[in-house]
Amino acid sequence: MTEDLLTQSAYHSESSSHLDGGAGLQKQGEANQVSAYCKELLMRGGREFSFEEMRAERFNQRQQQQLDEKLRLLKETMDHLSQELEDKKRLLQIRDSAEPPAASFLQIYDESQSAAARPAGNSETSHKDLLVESCTANVSQNPGSKTRDKLSPIQETSVGANSGLCSPLQEDQEEMEDQKVYEAQEVQEEMEVEEDQVPSSAVDPCDPDVRRRLLDQCDVTSSPDLRSESRPLPAVEERSCLQLGGDVIHIFSRVLEGPGFSVFKGATEDGYVVLKVDGSSVPWDFHQSLRLKKNSSTADSLPLISCFLFLDGCITVYTSPPGHMFTELTECVASDSVGYKVVGLLQLVSRLQSCRLLHAALRPHILTCSHRGFLIPDSVFPVDWSSSLDLDLRRDVTSVQQVPSAQTYISLGLLEPTAPPQLVDLVGLAETVHLLLTNSKMVPVKEGGVWRAEQFSGGEPCDVFSRMWRSFFCSLLNVGGRSSLSVLSELKDQLSTLYY
Repeated sequence: MTEDLLTQSAYHSESSSHLDGGAGLQKQGEANQVSAYCKELLMRGGREFSFEEMRAERFNQRQQQQLDEKLRLLKETMDHLSQELEDKKRLLQIRDSAEPPAASFLQIYDESQSAAARPAGNSETSHKDLLVESCTANVSQNPGSKTRDKLSPIQETSVGANSGLCSPLQEDQEEMEDQKVYEAQEVQEEMEVEEDQVPSSAVDPCDPDVRRRLLDQCDVTSSPDLRSESRPLPAVEERSCLQLGGDVIHIFSRVLEGPGFSVFKGATEDGYVVLKVDGSSVPWDFHQSLRLKKNSSTADSLPLISCFLFLDGCITVYTSPPGHMFTELTECVASDSVGYKVVGLLQLVSRLQSCRLLHAALRPHILTCSHRGFLIPDSVFPVDWSSSLDLDLRRDVTSVQQVPSAQTYISLGLLEPTAPPQLVDLVGLAETVHLLLTNSKMVPVKEGGVWRAEQFSGGEPCDVFSRMWRSFFCSLLNVGGRSSLSVLSELKDQLSTLYY
């Protein structure tokens, strides 16, 4: 019995020690659990979050911070580009009102031709569009967005634990992302409005694409004198032969070289020809020449016009009427023959303005005379229309400020920005006549509020011819509110009275 008592006592001791050890382990586990499990962090608003949800929350917060930083940088970039756009618009307005004078009017003509080949796009605007698209794409790809295109393993666990239901944290995040998308769309709409407000002068009216769209309205390709050939533009050289439309043209010499084109003179069995070889496949010169001929009361003295369209260019051919021959305007210029050439020039500009054509670059080297005798040119016509406008097709052009070649005249103060566009050809006419009379460039000067040609200014006594030329330049450079056609008619009557 004593042994039984001892055995029971030992058993109870051992059991007690085991129980005490288990309690110690339990207390130690509880202590470890307290240190790794903080209810203050996991309990929010009476809702308990798992460790996976907490990890997903921290992941989403880091992603949101990165997205906010990207959006901040994007906003700074768009603000910078918007400021650049405003600066560009101000520069365009300044350029339209005050462009620095060029070294010579011939340089201005060449610059206006090279400007026609520049693209009309806006690189700053395109870059901003790409940034907005990038912003929208980043927002849509965010892990907390409604689409959930790509989720991390932690997020997938969190979403699976909620059985497809969004936690309050995710709902708040989705609302923030929706707001970001809405703001990005608003920025894009504002930029589109700014693009619409860019002045029309920013688009070059002489751009080939603009002209191609204009010619689509009048269906110039239906003319029987316009022929298409499915081959590249042929090479044209001096002292060579060229076959066009069944005719053989003997090329004599090159009379003019311009940006993207050349003008040659030659002959066929039917008479003399002048042909312009153009690197553009838009038959603009043919259209303008045809318009001038159709609206002229003396069309019989103007050349016959045909055009050949190739895959990469076109050739416009001017053929002399029966009994006529072609000479350059500056050829055989004597003091007693200048008046006759000027009458032909006045007739040309009157024809242009009667049919609402604006040549915008009248210079002696692009003008050819068609005549029967050497002293009386029946007509003067241009062989290059690169800077010209058809005001019937471009009814939005209502002032010289919208004409690229007029910017130097505006910067000099010779023309007001709001003056009618037709005045550009009157100043070009004055320059051309001045060069024929003096073989020098016209220098406009202002005396007592009146513009004059420097070599024909002053009030000293002079002969009847000098007085007439003094009045001639004064009338062309000071039209004021008068009709340009009436000014041209008066000058033509004065010259006819003096020379005929």
